[in-house]
Amino acid sequence: MSSFNVTVACWRGKEVKAELELKSYWGKNFVVVRKQPSLLIVKYNGDPFEAVKKLKEVVDPRYTTLLKAIPYDASVPADIEEVIKAVEKFSKKIGEGETYRITLKGPIYEFKDDDWRELPKEEAIRRIAEVIDRKVDLENPDWVVYIRSLPLRGIQQAGVSVHKPEWIFSVQQ
Repeated sequence: MSSFNVTVACWRGKEVKAELELKSYWGKNFVVVRKQPSLLIVKYNGDPFEAVKKLKEVVDPRYTTLLKAIPYDASVPADIEEVIKAVEKFSKKIGEGETYRITLKGPIYEFKDDDWRELPKEEAIRRIAEVIDRKVDLENPDWVVYIRSLPLRGIQQAGVSVHKPEWIFSVQQ
C-alpha cells in the first residue's frame, strides 16, 4: 500500500486551511500523512487521479488556498531500483507513438559499496529513461513521468506518477 498518493501545494502558512478546503471537496476520503510548509502529503482513499480531477471540476481558482495537486500511481522508497521498477510498470500507459518527459523533484539514492549515496539528478533521470521505450519531448510531451522524493516517517519516499499534463490540478494554468 502506498504511503501517499497525492501532493497538494498551497500558500505558505495556509496548510490547515488547505486541509479544511480539501475536506469540503473530498469528505473523509483522505488523511494528511505529513504537513510541511506549502505542502500537504496526502493518502487518498480511492483513485487519486479521480480525486484530482474532481478538484479541477469544482475549485474556483479565484477563491482557493490550493495551488497545485498531483496524483501518484504509487509511492516507493527513494531507491533508484525501486523507482525504476515503478516507472517501468506505470509507463505502460504511454502509447506507441506518444512522447514523454521525466520531471524529478528531490533526491534519489543508490545503495553501493555498503552505503547509500545520492545520485546526481541527471544520472537518475538517464537511468529511469532507459526503461521507457518511447520518444522524449521536453517541451510538449503527451505524458509526464513525475517523480517526487519526500521525507516520510524517517525514510525518503518517492511518489511515481505517469500522467497526461492536463491531469494535474493547477490554479496557474
